[in-house]
Amino acid sequence: MSGNERPRGILSPADRAYLRGETTFGSDQSERNARARIRERVLAGLRDFDLLADALAERDRELVFGKHVGDDPEAVRSLIAALAVLYRGAEEAGLEFGTLLEEGVSRAEADRSVAAGVDFEVRREPLDPDRLTRKLRRTGSLTLSELAYLRETDDVSLDRLLDRYATDVETDESDDWVQAKMTSF
Repeated sequence: MSGNERPRGILSPADRAYLRGETTFGSDQSERNARARIRERVLAGLRDFDLLADALAERDRELVFGKHVGDDPEAVRSLIAALAVLYRGAEEAGLEFGTLLEEGVSRAEADRSVAAGVDFEVRREPLDPDRLTRKLRRTGSLTLSELAYLRETDDVSLDRLLDRYATDVETDESDDWVQAKMTSF
């Protein structure tokens, strides 16, 4: 189901159209109001997760994620995007994402009467077409963010690189089924 056909979630269809650049407003004030409404909905949606973590029935969660997310590339990309938004949001709030991640995993595992620890490390390297091309030649593997970067850059033909160096990869509209469910090629 495309973004235009989905029912309202955190964002209304009008909010989605605005964020995609498909809507213009008659005044600056109307645009400021729309942006404020979106911010309020994001915060309200974030707060709803506290209730969902405690009150959403296990069967309902299983149906959402097991039935609708696990085999749907668009839904998996959305799950990755949610984590990206939360990662950046934690940073902007001055919070350590790794600590939040560990607390979240611990909260989820406590429901199963299990204690959990999380090892989380972020290694940052600049995205550079030459470095990524060398990495692809050397390993035949790129992450989703690296693929997305190469897809957007004019310096490199991603299709040509994949044809030449990653022979096991089939490119299609589902982002290679979200890069074979988040494994490197």
